[in-house]
Amino acid sequence: MATYCALIPGITGTVGRALARYLATRPEWEVIGIARRPPRTPHPYPVICADLTDAESCHARKGDFTRVTHLLYCARASHIASIKEPIEDNLNMLRNVLDTVESAAASLRHVHILQGSKVYGSDLGPYKTPAKESDPRVADNNWYYAQEDLVVERSQGKPWRWSASRPHGVSDNEPGVARNMALMIGVYAAISKELNQPLCFPGSPGNFKALYQSVDAELLAKAIAWISTTPACADQAFNVTNGDYIRWVNLWPALADFFGMETGPVNTVSLVGTMADKAPVWDRIVRKYALRPTPYEQAAVWSYADFNWLRDHDKMSDTIKLRQSGFHDCMDTSRMFLDNLKRLRQERWIP
Repeated sequence: MATYCALIPGITGTVGRALARYLATRPEWEVIGIARRPPRTPHPYPVICADLTDAESCHARKGDFTRVTHLLYCARASHIASIKEPIEDNLNMLRNVLDTVESAAASLRHVHILQGSKVYGSDLGPYKTPAKESDPRVADNNWYYAQEDLVVERSQGKPWRWSASRPHGVSDNEPGVARNMALMIGVYAAISKELNQPLCFPGSPGNFKALYQSVDAELLAKAIAWISTTPACADQAFNVTNGDYIRWVNLWPALADFFGMETGPVNTVSLVGTMADKAPVWDRIVRKYALRPTPYEQAAVWSYADFNWLRDHDKMSDTIKLRQSGFHDCMDTSRMFLDNLKRLRQERWIP
């Protein structure tokens, strides 16, 4: 019998899927997913179809959640990267799930929410770095604050505790989720190469040289599981990254070499606009290299690329709190990107 039962809303997203994939290999965990639509790929755990924006849709599945001990919340209102993500929509989605789980799961022990470096104002311009969990909130409100306030308030006097993880630049070596740094790079490079272009950096000159951080999806999944089952981590937030920093200017030649391309100059563009008409090019690439048939709109989220590459300032989170608490997994970020791309190529998702 499993010791824990994880309910993972947002199980079809980059983090939710990696978390479910990891927990499914652990004998102490049972996994239940929630998604608006079922995953496109086979999965060894049940996935409940429900609309988190609809309280009745959640409540109707109440009977499926009686065994839940851990609510590991990875859902978001939109996969489109933007500065101002909808606060009320994201808050209501969490509230609807929490209402249902609290009423159904007598053994609920922990609620974990997924945040990010927007907590520190990384989306608003230059901010204090390396960012620490103890830093004060920035002046602008965001949905991370609203969700954290909700779980803090709801946990008062309850037998369950809460925690939060704050990753940045999540990358995975499996496809199926467009909001994925490695896949985004691979699709961009493939299109550039097909058009006989060098691998130009599409972001700003300042971003090309700024410090950047990332986290491997499986490392993040391990951290979330560890934080959520370690009593000393209760009622706290933790930055979670690979533990190092990169500059794109240093990594870009290695990426170009991986794809057999010349390293191009910085060519600042909005990929949302530049890539809007490239579906025929991608379809040609899929046929030419006998890739798995991935619709262009599911291949990459270009707004996420713009969000990551058009801002000039450093992105740095301090992870010493996580290390001192006892979680020591780390990873070389440059190696991570190359290894993830290699796996995506082996599985015929990119050429």
